[in-house]
Amino acid sequence: MRKRLLFILPVIILIIIFLIFFIDANKDREKNEGINYVRAKIVKVIDSRLKEEEDIPDAYVGAQKVKVRILNGKFKGLELIITNSRLHGDLVYDVIAEEGMEVVLAIDEKEGKLHSALIDNYVRDRVIYFLIFLFILALIGVGRVKGIMAFLSLITTGFLIVYFMMPLIFRGYSPILLIIIIVSVITCITLLSIGGFNKKSSAAIIGTVIGVIIAGVISLISGRLAHLTGITGEASEQLIYIMGDFPINIKGIMFAGIIISSLGAVMDVAMSIAATIFEIHNQVPGLSRTELIKSGMNVGKDIVGTMANTLILAFTGGSLSMMLLLMAYNVPYFRAINLNSVSTEIIQGLAGSIGLILTVPITSVVAVFLIKR
Repeated sequence: MRKRLLFILPVIILIIIFLIFFIDANKDREKNEGINYVRAKIVKVIDSRLKEEEDIPDAYVGAQKVKVRILNGKFKGLELIITNSRLHGDLVYDVIAEEGMEVVLAIDEKEGKLHSALIDNYVRDRVIYFLIFLFILALIGVGRVKGIMAFLSLITTGFLIVYFMMPLIFRGYSPILLIIIIVSVITCITLLSIGGFNKKSSAAIIGTVIGVIIAGVISLISGRLAHLTGITGEASEQLIYIMGDFPINIKGIMFAGIIISSLGAVMDVAMSIAATIFEIHNQVPGLSRTELIKSGMNVGKDIVGTMANTLILAFTGGSLSMMLLLMAYNVPYFRAINLNSVSTEIIQGLAGSIGLILTVPITSVVAVFLIKR
């Protein structure tokens, strides 16, 4: 009973801390009363005056006159004739209307009546929902009960990030403090739901939390030494313009992003090492502390190579467009490596990988300590 209490008590404390912050995060939340976005169908393309850009394939400039039918919301069933004039040869934002396709329609309502409407984007949600369905099917089909538990922990993770961490960041809380709480809660929920309340799960939890915190601290210190701003793309640049309304810590967000990115891989490594050491101890109970730690390190050598590769490749994949752009403009190496965006990506990848590698000895030592208590 006493041992079980030692496992449950930290979880209860984390839940209480989470509830305190969660109540504050959702206090005084204002409803967004801006433009409404609804699903609409292109009934007919009445007129289309488009000219293809010579230098950019599949990019068009011009305008279209279309008839659309609203498919959901207050004005469901209403048909409108609108002009699709936001066509400037931009492959990212332009929407070329075709008969029968569904689009996202932005409608401006005034005094309960529809004032204006324009085509905002392609409808992509159904493709996403289909892939989510396939993901759940594969997860549960292969993992069975543990797959269901993994799916539930994944939902909890998304809930914590969207409804706990992000609102509190907007309220001025430190992303560093928030991400440490988030990581602790997510790790406990995930590993306890899969591994159960035991010493093995405890070792994996401690190893994971310490590993990702090390990754974050390395990135934070390196970021300050390298004078990184935390701004790595268009989205983070736009955050600057809302800082007057929301006290956001941009540099702290970079720290939080690195921890979130590396959490899954670190958790995987920690659980693998902890499970291996406990299994070896069960099979050969007479092994000493040193021999058990050495066994964990030997297993870790095979794991960290592929996992570190996974992290580095993930960050590289995210910055592939930037790398191609630098190559296209033949940017000199010395300038490229000192660019804010390039330095940020490199530091993120290396910090995450260092935290991942150090998780192996940390988890090994913690697991052996818990076994030999």
